[in-house]
Amino acid sequence: MRKNNFYKFQSNRHLRTKIITIIIIVIVIWFAITILPHFFRNTYVVTIASKQIKSQNNKDIRYIIYTQMEDGTIKAFKNDNSILEFKFNSEDLYRGLMIRRKYEIKTYGFRIIPLASYENIITAKQTK
Repeated sequence: MRKNNFYKFQSNRHLRTKIITIIIIVIVIWFAITILPHFFRNTYVVTIASKQIKSQNNKDIRYIIYTQMEDGTIKAFKNDNSILEFKFNSEDLYRGLMIRRKYEIKTYGFRIIPLASYENIITAKQTK
């Protein structure tokens, strides 16, 4: 009788260890997705080639800005609000960008093509 109870206790301990491990993995993945991109910052001098508003429903609006880099390559950026950056003016920034004008933009994040992940524009300053 005692032997069976001992094995049941071991099984519960093993289950708790698995649950704790899964919780830790979920927290690490959440950190990697939400916090880590803020450490990758870049500054570019670009010419705005095109702009696009993508909306999946009435609530989710994503501003995509297509730019031409100084070396001639095309690169896409997103313009979303960010609580961690205290940026809440994405619509104003999007409307202020003019096509065929040159800007110095500051971004964070990285581009992951299969996930449709873009660098997010923090600021844009027109240059000559």
